[in-house]
Amino acid sequence: MYNYFETTADIGIIAFGKTLEESFENSARGLSNIMVDIESIKKIEKHSFKVISEDLFGLLYDFLTELLILHDSELLIFSEFNVKIEKNECYELSCVAFGDRYSKDKYEPKEEVKAITYHRMEIIKNENCWKTQFIVDL
Repeated sequence: MYNYFETTADIGIIAFGKTLEESFENSARGLSNIMVDIESIKKIEKHSFKVISEDLFGLLYDFLTELLILHDSELLIFSEFNVKIEKNECYELSCVAFGDRYSKDKYEPKEEVKAITYHRMEIIKNENCWKTQFIVDL
């Protein structure tokens, strides 16, 4: 679903999926798992949102940044993501995310993620899968 790779003072995520949407979902899982143990997150809260971008790199960046904003502003942490991506004039991503309100009493923190970066970002379609790669600033 996802792997990590070493960078100086940051961490990289490589996610895979049979579809572009599944690769984005696994990117989000990898992001959440940096912050807390994703397996421990209860699916109590449901949150829907959309992001629009001119290209796939911007779409991935905006999608993951929205998840960080929800974590920082509304104390939400997610473990399941249903992503739909459409291409019209721009790329539009619709997401329904399931998770819980974050608190240190419920979820032991792992790392604090400050931001998503474009550094070494990749979105590649191979014969049988999609791969997304990005670095998060800790």
